[in-house]
Amino acid sequence: MTKVHRGSVFGIRELTEDQRAKARKDLELLEKELIRCRKRLDYWTLRKTQAETIPGIPEDLRQSTFYFHARAQEQVNSTEKVRAYLIAELQGQPEHLPAYHYEH
Repeated sequence: MTKVHRGSVFGIRELTEDQRAKARKDLELLEKELIRCRKRLDYWTLRKTQAETIPGIPEDLRQSTFYFHARAQEQVNSTEKVRAYLIAELQGQPEHLPAYHYEH
């Protein structure tokens, strides 16, 4: 016989209503930040493409373009990780939990 486990798979704590409201507000701000970060990444992707294809660009400018593109990519990735955790935290609350799941 298998054990049936009730609760979040991620070990997410149960939040009070005030904490949920704060998490929702944080998620809203994070969504706006993610949009801004993605626009910045689009800009640096364009600049990186130009640096790779246009001849005659100084090497220091080319290297700084690659650096800023990498930094913009890191920022988008980290913001998406935080966003995913907040979404999991909000969805892991009792009203969003499945009835049960099997314990591994």
